[in-house]
Amino acid sequence: MTTLITKTITKICLPLVILFSISLLLAGHNNPGGGFIGGVMFASIIALMYVVFGLKFTESFFNPDWSKWFAFGLLISCITAFGALFVGHNFFRSAVEFVHLPFFGEIELVSAGLFDIGVYFVVIGSLLFMFKNVGDDR
Repeated sequence: MTTLITKTITKICLPLVILFSISLLLAGHNNPGGGFIGGVMFASIIALMYVVFGLKFTESFFNPDWSKWFAFGLLISCITAFGALFVGHNFFRSAVEFVHLPFFGEIELVSAGLFDIGVYFVVIGSLLFMFKNVGDDR
C-alpha cells in the first residue's frame, strides 16, 4: 500500500527522469554520462512505477517486452562494433563527422554515440526484464 504523496511524486518525476535519462545518454560521449547510466536512470523510474502503482496497473497502459529492448540494443551495439571491420578499420573504431545544420551550427556525429544508444537499450531491457520477472507472481 502506497500513499497519495508517493503516487503524486512518482507521476511528477516520471517525465523529468526520462528526459534526464535521455540527456545523460546524449551527453555521454564527451561529458559525464552515457548509455549505461542513462539506461539505469530510465529503468529506475519504471521500477519505481512498478513498486508504487503495482505490476498489474503499470502493465495496463505500459507493457513492452523488455527482452526485445535488450535484443535491439545488443544488435545496435554489435553493428557499431563490427561495422568498422567492413570498411577496413579496426574493431570498435569510432568515426567522427562534423555536420553544419542551419539554426544549430556545427554538430559532431560520432559512431560511438550509436554504441551508447545500444548500451542504453541493453541496460533498460535487462534490468526491467529481471525486475518484472522477479516481481511477477505467476
